Amino acid sequence: MTQQVPPYASPEQPAPGYAPAPPAPIRTNTMAILSIVFAFVFSPLGIVFGIIGRKQAVERHENGRGLATVGMWLSIAFVLIGIATAVLVGVMAASVASQVSQLPQAPSASQSAPATPVVTPDQLAPEVAAQTAAQDVTCPEPLPGQVGATTTCTGTVDGEPAQFGVTVNAVDGSQVGFQIVKIS
Repeated sequence: MTQQVPPYASPEQPAPGYAPAPPAPIRTNTMAILSIVFAFVFSPLGIVFGIIGRKQAVERHENGRGLATVGMWLSIAFVLIGIATAVLVGVMAASVASQVSQLPQAPSASQSAPATPVVTPDQLAPEVAAQTAAQDVTCPEPLPGQVGATTTCTGTVDGEPAQFGVTVNAVDGSQVGFQIVKIS
């Protein structure tokens, strides 16, 4: 005997007393989820996962196409913000570098130390003549302004040739003090 369906029931509905089977759950695409995660972690990879997730969601009839789209666009936005930030930082760094190069340079150790004074032969000869009453005094070389530095000058005293030893005994800034002794 065949079972007859009551007139109020449709063939698509189960018989009274039976609940319909729940529909199979639809999965969310894994790549779509990863596109959101990687948008914040490593944006270029988030773009790739978003593109793949959108395609897979359609092909596999899975949920997550919208999620993949959001992840992809977030990743694109973060990449663009990162590029803009890098350009801005580069421009600012170049600006600071050009301003630093225009600042006056601090003197180096060799520039900050005062130069050693030197007494030229033209300055030394009249001094030797004045202190020794010598005439026609000539000094062959400059006298460095360092305590203990020496040179020998020549001239005449009472018509006789003479030599004078000049030794630096004091230096104060650019002032050089020296002692003159007749050698011969």
